[in-house]
Amino acid sequence: MVTSSSVDHMHCFSDATGRVQESALDAASKGNRFINSCLRLNQEMKGIETLAMHLKILKQNVDTLDSAVNKLVRLPNPSVTTQWSHQRMI
Repeated sequence: MVTSSSVDHMHCFSDATGRVQESALDAASKGNRFINSCLRLNQEMKGIETLAMHLKILKQNVDTLDSAVNKLVRLPNPSVTTQWSHQRMI
């Protein structure tokens, strides 16, 4: 025997089942988007190691250039030294 209360419970159960199914599909869709984003990021990051290596080499070259420039700047200017020596003699 099916009562109106039983019918109400079946409708409620049906609604709850529909909402759970909707939530599960929404979660699965969001999960797939997240996974695809991770895969895309992973693909993009593969080139980072090469870039890091090039940046390391570039930094070494800039450091070498900086060191060479510093050595040149610290060298005494021969014309200034000669003028100073000449003035001392006079």
